[in-house]
Amino acid sequence: MNILISGATGFIGRHLVEELAKSKDNHIFCIVRNLDRAKILKPYNVELIYADITRKDTMEKIINYTIDVVFHCAGFVQNKDCYLLEKINVLGTKNMCDLALNMKADRFVYLSSIAVISGNDEIPLCEDLPHKATNIYGESKIKAEQEVLRYREKGLKSIIIRPCMVYGEGEPHLTKTILLLLKFRMLPLINKGCNKFHLVYVKNVVDLMIYSLSKEGFLEGTFFIADKDVLTVKEVFTIFSEAINSSPPINIPNFFKPLILNFPYLGGKIKSFFKDRVYSLERTKTLGFNPQHNAQPNLKKSAQYFFDKM
Repeated sequence: MNILISGATGFIGRHLVEELAKSKDNHIFCIVRNLDRAKILKPYNVELIYADITRKDTMEKIINYTIDVVFHCAGFVQNKDCYLLEKINVLGTKNMCDLALNMKADRFVYLSSIAVISGNDEIPLCEDLPHKATNIYGESKIKAEQEVLRYREKGLKSIIIRPCMVYGEGEPHLTKTILLLLKFRMLPLINKGCNKFHLVYVKNVVDLMIYSLSKEGFLEGTFFIADKDVLTVKEVFTIFSEAINSSPPINIPNFFKPLILNFPYLGGKIKSFFKDRVYSLERTKTLGFNPQHNAQPNLKKSAQYFFDKM
C-alpha cells in the first residue's frame, strides 16, 4: 500500500510512521519542510517529499504519485497566532484535501481534535454535538473539519478522527507541562482532584487511524478516540508524581480557588482541571474498535520517559 503522510515529524505522525513501517507491504511517503527534523524518520525507510502544505505550488509534484491512503496529521497546535492557525490548520487542510481528491486516493484520514466540540457542557461528550470551541485553536480545527466535509461531498473518501488530550513518550505539550509543574509542587489539587480527566495514549490514536481504513462505516460522521479507562485528575497527577519520584500534589481548600486562578500563567494551566472531561466511545465500538492500551501503565511510562531527560 502506498501511503502519504503530512506531519510525519510531529508527535502523533512519528508514532504513525513507526507503526506503518512494521509492514513490508507499506511504501511510505512523508511530506516534510525541515530536512534536519526529518532525520528522525531515517530508521523507517520512508521516502521524503520536500513540500509545504500551505503552498499549493510546492505540492504540484506530488499529484503524479500513486497513493492509496493519505494521513493528514500536520497542524499548528499552540493556542496563539491566528494567522498561523488559519494558514496551517485551515488552508493546509484544504490543500491536502484537494491533493488527495486529484490523486484519487482511496482514503483520506484527517486528524482533527476534540477541541471542535469542547465548548459543549454534556457529559459525556459525543460526536453529534454541534461545533463549539473554547479557544482560537478549536475554531481553526472547526474550519478545517468543514473543509474536509466539503471535500467529502465532492467525492473524497474521508475519515475524521478527533483525539482528546494525547499523552505518550515524547509528547511535547500536555505531559511535559504537567510534569514540570508537579516536580516543583506548583500543581495543587482543587475539588480534591475528583474531576474526570479522560486522556488518550498515542498508540491508541494510531491504532484507530489504521483500523479505520478497513471499515466503510468510518466514511460517515466523525469519531472520538480516548482511552477506555477514565481517570480522575488526582489519579493522573498521582501516577505522574510517583513516576518522577515527586511528592503527591497538595490538596487546596476550595476557598483558595479564586486566588489560585488569578496567578499569572499558573492560573490558566490549573483552570482546565476544574471541568469533567469524558468522551463517548460508543461510535467506534459499534464498528469493532476497542482501545488496547491501558491508561495507568502508559501514563507511568510516559512520565518516566520525561524524567530520564530532566
